[in-house]
Amino acid sequence: MRPRILIVDDEPNARSALAELLRDEGYEVASVADGLSAKSRIAEFRPDVLITDLHMPVLGGLDLLAAARAMRDGPEVVLMSARPQPRGVTAPFVGKPIDIAKLLSIVEARASRRG
Repeated sequence: MRPRILIVDDEPNARSALAELLRDEGYEVASVADGLSAKSRIAEFRPDVLITDLHMPVLGGLDLLAAARAMRDGPEVVLMSARPQPRGVTAPFVGKPIDIAKLLSIVEARASRRG
């Protein structure tokens, strides 16, 4: 079974480009535009890895990180942002523009922790 990745980003072009890249790498991918949609999609799709933008309206990446950590068998979380990584946040982080090699390395490592 292919690892499942859920992408959460309020920027449509970034979301679709990242989804296409990860599908090309062999992952099963779903994507949503906001944190509220992500919470319900996590329950349906049961991703191994959640890649989320840090800064989104209403429910941001840190909120999703906390929600995922509170779930039994919740997904591994990777945060991404054009801003620097917040102090004290230990989740894997990728800056924007995205370093594709770094992101793929992190996703592969995180997905293998689940499998």
